[in-house]
Amino acid sequence: MDFKVKIIDVEAGLNVVVIDNDDAKKLDVGLGDRVKLKSGNRETVALVDLARDAKVGEILFFKDTAEKLGAKNGDSVGAESVKRPASLDFIRKKLDAGILSDAEVKAIITDLMNEELSAAELTAFIAAVYTRGLNSEEVVSLTNAIYETGDHLEFKNGAVVSEHSIGGVAGDRVSMLLVAIISSLGIKMPKTCTRAISSASGTADTLEVLCPVSLSMDEIRKVVAKTNGCLVWGGAVNMAVADDKLIKIRHPLRLDPEELLLSSILAKKKAEGAQFVLLDIPCGRGAKVDSVEPARVLAHKFQTMGAHLGMQVECIVSDGTEPAMSFIGPVLEARQVLRTLECSSSGLLAEKACLMCGIILHMVRGISKEEGYRIARHQLSSGKALEKFREIIKAQGGNPNIKSSDLKPGEFSVPVKAVSEGRVDHIDNKAISRICRAAGAPADKGAGMELKVCIGQQITEGAELYEIFSSNKERLGFALKQAKLLNVVEVEKIILDTI
Repeated sequence: MDFKVKIIDVEAGLNVVVIDNDDAKKLDVGLGDRVKLKSGNRETVALVDLARDAKVGEILFFKDTAEKLGAKNGDSVGAESVKRPASLDFIRKKLDAGILSDAEVKAIITDLMNEELSAAELTAFIAAVYTRGLNSEEVVSLTNAIYETGDHLEFKNGAVVSEHSIGGVAGDRVSMLLVAIISSLGIKMPKTCTRAISSASGTADTLEVLCPVSLSMDEIRKVVAKTNGCLVWGGAVNMAVADDKLIKIRHPLRLDPEELLLSSILAKKKAEGAQFVLLDIPCGRGAKVDSVEPARVLAHKFQTMGAHLGMQVECIVSDGTEPAMSFIGPVLEARQVLRTLECSSSGLLAEKACLMCGIILHMVRGISKEEGYRIARHQLSSGKALEKFREIIKAQGGNPNIKSSDLKPGEFSVPVKAVSEGRVDHIDNKAISRICRAAGAPADKGAGMELKVCIGQQITEGAELYEIFSSNKERLGFALKQAKLLNVVEVEKIILDTI
């Protein structure tokens, strides 16, 4: 059948068209069925939605579908019914606890990329993985299928390393120090990083204070060729694209199956061209992994999967019970990273970075971890890591002469004080993120929080616990309201209850 095109100026994020009920009967399609659309030399498959008040002979296109076909208002397009994709049978197979073959996994990801699966069908796949799991062969198949959906970085000479944390810890900007130290030693470290989803700032949000992070693949290659390292936003490049599509489905449901975590991280590390990968698995109260033992189990899975994919993977299990540093929010975190590099700081962030560098150098060069740690410390104390970091900032289009003293948080601030005395028992990462986001972070680069206490510290009533910053007075007020509802700093009680 031929239809006249009417375009709705809205992006659906999926190939969907709307037709009249009577036209649907003539095409022998129903709600959620597929039609092949053809306009000139272009064709695509779209999901069918129905409307009783649609005009007969007219087909409603969303903006993104129209662009794919190059269709304009009033154009004539052909439509014919097509069979449901075989990948739906494979999703059903996984729901029934079946084992998927490599070809079946690839078929699901191919149909995902071709936008032939609805959000409900993709949700069913994620739910199937969540409830039924994937074995190691299926995880390898999924990782390779995701890897093949985007561009890849390849470097001919020398070792290529990468690092990744599974997240959940406020202020954990250790990767910015790692890239500076490792690349200053002549080792390539093309690091892609993320923006914040629910936290106060992602590494990309923090680095964006200092330089552009949305680079093309060609620009990344040039930066790495010039400096050995980079820190770029992974969402700006066409790498492991299928993973981003799966994340969009997973995020609203808060479903994060371990197998999808494995494939997501390792597909992106493989796309970076990494031969050596160091993964950080924070654990403890408030972290994604609640204790050391499950963190060890996850680490072994990463190592096994990495070996199947041709990468040497090492893992550390770190303390994720409190923020990695006292400064949270894009500007505050960027300032503290620069301070650490400028002053050769011996703070916890610098210590963690040097310990991790020791492991990376042990992997790449075969030296002891202790010797690797000493080398990393020298790169910090000698200023070579700072010099390299400035090179990377310049290569990515930023100001290499920027200093930590140049970075100022939002002009409005308010302190939050203790209502009782006692010992600080816990500092809540999630509560920090919620308050900082209420203050405007990460869109407001100056929004954030400075913690004034640490776990184990004895405090008195009225002591300042933390200070909230924002560039907007109203947002600051909203953040303060959130602070009154959320217990960022928990003080140990002597008397638990009175009965």
